[in-house]
Amino acid sequence: MERDDTAVKLNVNITSEETNNDIEIIEVKHKTSYSEDIHYLLIETKIKSSTWSLQGTPTSSSRIKVRATYLYGSRGGVRSGQFISEMGGELNDSRRSVKLTNGSVMIDSSMRGLHVGTYLFHKIVSWAKQFDPSYTVVPISVIAGDAEKENKDRRNKLYTNSGIRFNWNGAEGMGGQSDPTLRISELVPYANWPNITRNYDMSALDKTWRELSTLKEKARNLRASKRFYRREYETIRARLRAIAGFLNLPGYIFCILLGLAIGKALGWYQGF
Repeated sequence: MERDDTAVKLNVNITSEETNNDIEIIEVKHKTSYSEDIHYLLIETKIKSSTWSLQGTPTSSSRIKVRATYLYGSRGGVRSGQFISEMGGELNDSRRSVKLTNGSVMIDSSMRGLHVGTYLFHKIVSWAKQFDPSYTVVPISVIAGDAEKENKDRRNKLYTNSGIRFNWNGAEGMGGQSDPTLRISELVPYANWPNITRNYDMSALDKTWRELSTLKEKARNLRASKRFYRREYETIRARLRAIAGFLNLPGYIFCILLGLAIGKALGWYQGF
């Protein structure tokens, strides 16, 4: 009796993950007719990539997230730690496509018009350019509600300068969707931010810590002042009660004497 051994080929899935985090501080200048405002933003870039093999076919995915947080500035109205913007993108290797947004491309109104959006979106496009040039770009939708006043030109330039073309619904430049046939090869890492520089010496961070220390000291002083004024309030209140009691003492004595006199007159009391 012969026995045939059947060789079973096993497919091994190999998975690897890599996460890259980058932190930088940028200096944003804003010139006005009267002065030049300077702002410092903390930019956090996180890229997470995964690769694996399924039945011998290699595939991968990658995600990027870029977040901007306000650190310090020469103009009031924006507080330290305030969220400014968060953008993101995602590669889908199985669909041979890449997304350039995480649902929205928005900048806080306090920083609009200062090229911060261009600086952040450039990181997303530059990240996408490393992948297969033939991969398509997932369509980006824009709505007419965002195309108000100067925001329309800012929004559209952000995309068109990066090589993204749109199919408009109705009036040009208002609402529509990017061309679904757009490919990575057509993207342009547009880099134009004349008012933004990287703060390599981290002086902004030092200013932020000093400002935070000053605020903490003011808070301690306010708490101490609050305790002091509370003690003063209780002391003054007690004194006023004592004075009021002293001032009312003759009235109390007069009422007692008057009551005794009336009682005697009516025969209720036969004392003095």
